[in-house]
Amino acid sequence: MISSCFKKLKVERDKLDRLTDLPINVKHQIQEHLSVEEAARMSVLSRPWKHIWVSIPKLVFSADFCHNKPLIIDVINTILLQHCGAIKTFLVNISSIPSSQHSIIDEWMLLLSRNGIMDLTLENLDKDRLILNNAPYKLPSCLYGINKLESLTLSKCIFRPPCSFTGFHMLKNLSLLKVVLCLDVATSFLWMPDLVILQVKLCSGFPNSKIYAPKLSQISFLTIRTKTLELGHYMDCRMLTTVILASSITNQDKPINMTYLLKCWPEVRNFGLHTYYLKSVATEAERLPTYLNNLRTLALYKFDFDDEDHIFALLGMLRISPNLDILLFELSSKKKGVMEVNVNHFEGPAYRTLGLFHKLQRLIIKKFHGSTTEMFFVRFILASAPLLLKTVLNEDAESNHESKFSKELMGFPPASPKLQIYVNHKKK
Repeated sequence: MISSCFKKLKVERDKLDRLTDLPINVKHQIQEHLSVEEAARMSVLSRPWKHIWVSIPKLVFSADFCHNKPLIIDVINTILLQHCGAIKTFLVNISSIPSSQHSIIDEWMLLLSRNGIMDLTLENLDKDRLILNNAPYKLPSCLYGINKLESLTLSKCIFRPPCSFTGFHMLKNLSLLKVVLCLDVATSFLWMPDLVILQVKLCSGFPNSKIYAPKLSQISFLTIRTKTLELGHYMDCRMLTTVILASSITNQDKPINMTYLLKCWPEVRNFGLHTYYLKSVATEAERLPTYLNNLRTLALYKFDFDDEDHIFALLGMLRISPNLDILLFELSSKKKGVMEVNVNHFEGPAYRTLGLFHKLQRLIIKKFHGSTTEMFFVRFILASAPLLLKTVLNEDAESNHESKFSKELMGFPPASPKLQIYVNHKKK
């Protein structure tokens, strides 16, 4: 009996020794998959792992972690003071920290700027909206001097760089949400030669900035005031593969020259357009590029089948996209009393010139209402796409239809023998 217990202890000790003998980078990867609390608890229970915890190069203080700690500043201060070695990745949610204590965050940023930070995320928005009046955090001057920064994600911050700031020269990923950019003439031109991904959502002060980013591959704009957004600054970004353009308002003063931009972006594979940009495309339908041969995914947001500008934009984009693989719509809400467009328009010469969609495999329509115009469009796609594999229609939750269009859809003759149609009805 005793000998069997010793054998069991020896086996368990051998397993623990093998875990302890792992290279330090592997140990760091193990702890990076744990929460801050779990990693700290592991270091307390196992002495050999204590020095692993205090040298871990990735620290993540999520919203859940920060909001559950009444003394979160003291907790983070203690962890940072005990830490030894470089901190490569740092994420912290500061939405629960009052503006009167933002100077403490400045001290954290100073420490990180001297400690090899490469990936920095500052979250100042509460995901559960429990804190609505938290003040924006003004980034300290030390942050603009971090030379090795490769990824920067900010929400509800004030970006006011010094006059000497020209950009983050090693930055690859920049994501801004509700950030206020205060740029003067000296800092309006940002030099970011390695930037690959740029996401800007609901920011103010950004439209007039110019970014030199020849390697830019993905851009996503959700703007407040599109009328001042100068997309021409990105005409030299010929490596763009993903472009998403959305606006929170529709009344604009100055149209966007989409024809010129599309000719400058020959490599675009994924293209998303919102209401305002759809109207810009509609005004230039006759001047669009001959073909966008690399375009594989076209997403149209807040699309309205009762808006002729949207229809003209759709026809124009489909006509120049012979290799389209995915066609996605998110429809706008139906307005009461609005008359449908003439159904004959969908059966006219302009529509027939589109021909066959030889590469299209998926059609997805969100907030589908089942109107006559929508049904005619779906029928056309089903009859024109011989390789179509899946059609997904998600019914609008506010639709007045009684989901009677399912049988009608099944009666449309499809060109693809492998087509599967999914209709997701609204919940009663």
